[in-house]
Formats: sequence, structure tokens, C-alpha cells
Amino acid sequence: MKRVARTVILLILSLIILSACGSGEPEVFDLDFSVKSEKTDLEGVTIKYLRRTGGQAQYNGGEQVLGYEVDTILADLALQRIKDVQNNLNCKLDIVYFENGSLYDSFHMSNVTGDYFCDILCDISDKFRNDMKAGALVGLSELEDFLDYRNEDKWGKRNILEVLCWEDDVYAFVPMMWPTSSVSYSGLTVVNEDLINAVGAEDPRDLYENKQWTWATLRDCLEKYYVQEGSEVKQYGLTVAPWDLGMNYILSNGYRIAEIGPDGNYRSGLHDPRALTAMNEGQDVYNGALSYTIDGSNDPVNSLITGKTVLGVLHYAEYLIQNIVKEMTNFGLVPWPSGPDVEPGFMATNHHNLERAIAISRFSPNLEATAIALNALYEPFEDYPTNDSIMDFLYRTYFFDRRDADVYYGLFMNTQYSYFASPPWSSLGGWMENGQTPTEYIESNIDKIEEYIKREIAPSKRGAEKSSGNG
Repeated sequence: MKRVARTVILLILSLIILSACGSGEPEVFDLDFSVKSEKTDLEGVTIKYLRRTGGQAQYNGGEQVLGYEVDTILADLALQRIKDVQNNLNCKLDIVYFENGSLYDSFHMSNVTGDYFCDILCDISDKFRNDMKAGALVGLSELEDFLDYRNEDKWGKRNILEVLCWEDDVYAFVPMMWPTSSVSYSGLTVVNEDLINAVGAEDPRDLYENKQWTWATLRDCLEKYYVQEGSEVKQYGLTVAPWDLGMNYILSNGYRIAEIGPDGNYRSGLHDPRALTAMNEGQDVYNGALSYTIDGSNDPVNSLITGKTVLGVLHYAEYLIQNIVKEMTNFGLVPWPSGPDVEPGFMATNHHNLERAIAISRFSPNLEATAIALNALYEPFEDYPTNDSIMDFLYRTYFFDRRDADVYYGLFMNTQYSYFASPPWSSLGGWMENGQTPTEYIESNIDKIEEYIKREIAPSKRGAEKSSGNG
């Protein structure tokens, strides 16, 4: 408790300087309980949990339970878990759902003034950045005795949580063992299996399984998948926006937005020759001899559903649950084919944000109780205690092939944060659209990319390293 109190005092002083606003020191209550006792008693404390609803894969405008649509298996399990936590720990979980952005500003202003607003907030990850860096969110290392935050299988691999890390700690998490609750990324390739069967071509899933899904075989597939009758294009081989195509190419050849350079400091992955190889390939496929096989659409979901294309790259994978699963009769999932400078079967993607990051407010009067309740709330469901059981559930519920579940989750496990709308984010695909050659793009953008890496990315990577389950 001394460490918590000391941090609170320092935080309030820093917020006074940053905002010129008054701040009040939160009241901290020392509950008389021990997590080591046979039964933990939180003495009836009420824990306020605010949770954003918009943009969630399992939420379609109706009622929900912790992100799951009511009257579903997962919603029923979540509802029972809430009841169990309240009964077993003798506490009250006051869960309030809100639409996009409607409460975050209030949460932020309470942090500026040092006032209590809620104990827990679930919202888009990058909204937390300023409050995290100002110390208005609790670094999870402070609550390690009550919440096993180093358990990355439960709370999130550090490549996933990088946006929520800073210097020496991690400040929020996602419940990895709750099926589909954490998934949020870009670049998933969906296959219209009916069209594959109609043209008699090889299924990309088989190519991937046999370590043959590469840039070279993709070129062959695009020609086989494309069908034209007279002057009418019956189907395209691929529907993708140019930015997303560039992103998939550069990531599939091992590109890292930031990597350790010879001097031991982080620098842009554009120094890696593999990046230039990928950029040249992406531009050649999109603008070269195979350009006729590609529909540069911004609506790949509709193109897939209507049979306009064989392959489509989805901008956000969470849309899969809302659209593809509900409207396509037969589809498959694959990563983007691997480049020549990585092992066959290499899997990579990125996320602009985590849609459902969970943070604990610095101004909660019940920090330890909140951590204990969260730790119990997000234990794996008894029916789905392992990754394999979760994959089986996804297969039975959403997909036509067990391999699709493995790809859907596997890509997320291998994602990296793209620092949305920043110079490093542009390096993923901006070079596909600005009229420059890859070399010209690198030369004209490398300085501002590296300045951003030094200021924003390196501190987050240090925080991810120091808070890692291996640390």
C-alpha cells in the first residue's frame, strides 16, 4: 500500500503541472482480507466497471454480457461468471455499458482532476495512451500480488499489448482465454470456397498446410482464379485495397516496424533488405502483369459474399463474425502467402488498436479488491479451459474447417501494433498509393519514422520487455 500511496501523490503533482487543474487525493481503503486465505472476502465492496460496446465482434446493437450477445453460449457463461465472482468474493460488480466515446472524456477529465470515476474501464487501446503515460492508470506490476499479469496466455502476449506498455510496466490487458473477446487485427485473407471448387483450382488452405503458400504460388493462383467471359469479368482472383495489399506483402516477408539496430537502439525495419523486396513485389503485382486479376475495392466483404472475388483481404478481422460467418455458405481462412526471406508457413499481421482493452483507474479507492475481482472474473471458462478447446469451439460455431480457427487465432498471436496514423503506420502500406518507388519512399520518410520510433515506440517496447512473463 505504501507503493500505491506514493505513486498517487506523484501522479497528482504531475497532473497539476500538465493541466493546471486542481487535484484531489483519492481515499484509499485498506480492506481486511488476505488472498492467501481459504476464502477471500471483499466485504461487500462495489466495483464499478465501464465497458464500451461499439465495434465489438459479438455485439450487434442489442443487449450483451461482457461483449457477448445475449442468449448465446458465451453470454450465458459470462453471466454465470459474474454471479460466481460476486458470491464467492462477497462483492458487487456494477457493470455499465456505453456507446463509442460517450464516457471516455469524462473518465479522462476525472483523471486530470484526481477524482474517482470508475474502477475499471474497457475501451479502445490507444485512448489509454495519454492517461497511461501520465500515471492515471495503474501499472499492473503494483498489483502483482493480486492479479497474475505476467501470465501472458491469460492476459495477452507483449507483442499484442505493446500499445499499453510504457518504459517499465504494462497498464492494461485483454482476456486472451475468453473466446473471441480479445481478437482485433487487420489483414486476414478469406477464401470463397465455392468459387475455388467451381474453377477446379487448389485450395489455398491446402497450399498453406503443405508449406507451399508463397508469393510465387499466389501469382499462379491469381491467374487461375480470374474468370472473364467475353468483355465481362465474372470473378476476380483478389479483392483488396492497395494499402492493405502493401501491408500484407511487407509483413509476410518478416518486416518489423521497429527493430534493434547495431547500436542496440530501436530503428525502422525499413533498413532490413527484406522490406524493399516486399515493397517491390507488392507494387509489381498490383501495377504489373497481374493487375487485371485484382479488384482494388474498398468493400472486400461484399465482394466475397456476392461471389465477385475468390480471395478478399478484410480490413478488420472482427467484422468476420458479423458479416462473413452469417452470410457466406462456404469460406476458408489463410494468412497472406509467405515471402522468400522467411520460412514457409510464416504468419504475421498487425492491429491498429485493441478494441477491448481493460485498464484499472489510478483513482479507484479499492485497487486490491478490483485486481482480485478481475483476476477471478477472467479465469478461463470451465467448458473452454485450453487453447485447443477454444479452437474447437470456434470451429463448431463459426467455421467450416478446424484449420480456419487455427488461422483466425494464430494471426492474432503473431500481430504487431502499427501505431495507427503515424509515420511508422504509413510504412506498412502508404508506399503503394503515393506514386513513389519503394526506394524513393524509404529515402523521403525514414527520418520522421525513426524520430517517432525513438519518441513513442521504443518506450513501449521497453515496457513490453520489462513486464513480460519472461522478465
